[in-house]
Amino acid sequence: MEKSRQESGPRAWLVRGGRNVEGADRAEDKALAEGLTIVGWRELGDIGHYANRDDLKEEIQRAYPESSPGVIANWAGQLWRFSKEIQEGDLVVMPRATIPGKVAIGRVIGPYEYRPGEAPGFRQVRKVEWIRTDILRDDFKTDLRASTTSLLTVCGLTRNDAARRIAHLAEHGTDPGVDGQEEITTAADLLEDAVSRSAQDPRKLTIRDFLGHWNTSRRTGTTIEMIKADLAEKGLTTQPPFTEGTVDTEIALVRLVGEPDVAMDVVEDGDDVENVSDYEPMTLRLGSLPASLASVPRSAKLRYAKTLMLTRNFSQLAVIDEDGTFHGAISWESIGHAHVASADPTLKDALTPAVVVDHDAPLLDQIETIYEKGYVFVRSADRSRVNGIITAADLTRQFGYHAQPFILIEEAENRLRRAAAVFSVDELRQVGRSPRVRQAADLTFGNYFYLLKDRGRWETLGWNVDQEILLEYLDEVRKVRNELMHFSPDPLSPEQYAAVHGLLAVLRAADPRP
Repeated sequence: MEKSRQESGPRAWLVRGGRNVEGADRAEDKALAEGLTIVGWRELGDIGHYANRDDLKEEIQRAYPESSPGVIANWAGQLWRFSKEIQEGDLVVMPRATIPGKVAIGRVIGPYEYRPGEAPGFRQVRKVEWIRTDILRDDFKTDLRASTTSLLTVCGLTRNDAARRIAHLAEHGTDPGVDGQEEITTAADLLEDAVSRSAQDPRKLTIRDFLGHWNTSRRTGTTIEMIKADLAEKGLTTQPPFTEGTVDTEIALVRLVGEPDVAMDVVEDGDDVENVSDYEPMTLRLGSLPASLASVPRSAKLRYAKTLMLTRNFSQLAVIDEDGTFHGAISWESIGHAHVASADPTLKDALTPAVVVDHDAPLLDQIETIYEKGYVFVRSADRSRVNGIITAADLTRQFGYHAQPFILIEEAENRLRRAAAVFSVDELRQVGRSPRVRQAADLTFGNYFYLLKDRGRWETLGWNVDQEILLEYLDEVRKVRNELMHFSPDPLSPEQYAAVHGLLAVLRAADPRP
């Protein structure tokens, strides 16, 4: 059960100051002098009366009509935290823009206020009792220091017992760290490096390596939601989206949003970036499949195009000019028709119209077209160009990736079920912990681990294989099976396949019957 705020204690927040300037007066100086924490958004009025975030988003959209939906959603999240989620007694950390390398820590002592008499940019405030204003940023241990590098104006500091440690810093000036945990996670290290870079030198890596920082190799719904939240907390996103393409696609970690009227190198939502503010669509999209593309311009010689198709084993080739203009495709079929119609055909003679589909089109809606035409071309996320292709072979390969582990695990489960049939119903119910268990088929995959862990039942089987090794494989495959229940466009990792094949090898050796 989730703890209440009273049980869990005060929370900690990062609220930046010093970003709005009116003449020589900085928001940071005013905040410290008057006991306030201040956020900008000078075009907004009183936001305290909004009952839900959607209404707040509408007001922000009216105030900043040129901003994209993703940016509006991000700003709404920050302002909702500032006006509603931050409570009296919570702790606030403010990096000192006027004294780089130092931070101020305070305790919130008042509700959200809108002060119309103040200058624009200084009207959205909360009262704060500043406890310390001169703590060195280097006094934070690495993981907590990484949490305070978020590009957002307002964000929660939640990782690694942050609230308790910030309270200790305010009182004693030292960070006690986390009991029994590592000082820094690889994901935090990656994000800290990304926010420290300029827009001209973003952190680049493959999606495979990117996922590895969260100790995962597949993009399941749960994993994507967690990573998006971590990116949003730092004001970052990926370009192109990390939810699309293969795991070998290279992405860059880039800044997404800043506060209005603050000069920062950021990207816009339309720049082929991941939308980290919205929920991940549950429907599988075309952009999730491999879609690398080779093309030739319309001015190319047909002989060159045919040679390119032969050397790369392509069945079709896109025809796209250097300025991005898409003309269609050539295929072996269209080339054959061109040679029948002309003794010396050109590429134009072999050119044929081709279906182009948006990258976020539902895959299931396109399967019939892909198998009928043999392929479809895919339009980029910003709808500005054709940058991918999905063929019938891609579909077959992709579905094979997903079907194969199910087939292998089903065989393993069937073999375990056959072996468990020698035990009594009472023994099976004891393991399954349910009176509904009447036969081995009623056990879950996880139940088999505890069934075979018992030394007496193991000896009843009389298998001439090592019990410990089998149990290790069984536990690993249980995790793989659970992960497969959460859809991912990515195949299993080599280590996961090794576990599945290892379990099957042991089971087949223990009982060679087909």
